[in-house]
Amino acid sequence: MNGSSWPLAVWAGWFALSGVLLAGYGVVAVRRRWAWWRLAAFALGVALTLLSAWGLNNPLASMTGYTIALMTMGQIVSPLLLAGFPPAVRAQWRAAPNTWWSNWLLDAWVAAAVFVIITLGVNLPGVFNTALADALFSGPIGLFLLLSGLMFWAQLLPGSTAIGTRWIAGIYGWLGSLPMMIIAAVWVWSGQVLYTPYLDVLCLWNLSPLADQHYAGLVMFVAGLPLQLRAAWLLIMPADLHTDTRGLQG
Repeated sequence: MNGSSWPLAVWAGWFALSGVLLAGYGVVAVRRRWAWWRLAAFALGVALTLLSAWGLNNPLASMTGYTIALMTMGQIVSPLLLAGFPPAVRAQWRAAPNTWWSNWLLDAWVAAAVFVIITLGVNLPGVFNTALADALFSGPIGLFLLLSGLMFWAQLLPGSTAIGTRWIAGIYGWLGSLPMMIIAAVWVWSGQVLYTPYLDVLCLWNLSPLADQHYAGLVMFVAGLPLQLRAAWLLIMPADLHTDTRGLQG
């Protein structure tokens, strides 16, 4: 699978996985009569997953396009999928018999460590260059970002969070987003191309490699705004975060 794009078998896997997730969720949501907007949010998340996969399919086409795909997977798809579940249902994830996985994946410290490590690791020149040069790595990187996004965003939403106080959750979200914002600033203000595979590639929009990198940094900054806004909202709302699950079944 060394090349600039994925073979048909990989695309079939993405569509099969997305179809199974959407069908399984739809059956449960309809039976439990969840709010229509939750179904719409989950369906949109699945659709954006497939669109993001298209952007990951050919990493060398444009650094901006590749960054849009990565950030959509990690910062847009993640909250949409989580919003598909009512807070009371998300709270059940932390109870038996789900504790075998939730004690780890929904632990605030584990989520923060995974989110920050993957954010920094994925954007290191060595890792990023490899992903750009070989499409084999772009799919797993996108999935890792999706998983880390789900884990981190779960700590900022009622039910799934292990943090009981809103302002603490707000600080948690703000600190966790800092590495992403710093990377975005470096990409925007850097005077040289940081990722060597783009040096000899003409961007789809006829941008120079350096301009393409600058736009990629702007994309990362914009895609990180929902996380920043959610953290700010939690900071100005002093109530107990766990109280949001009471009576919220739909």
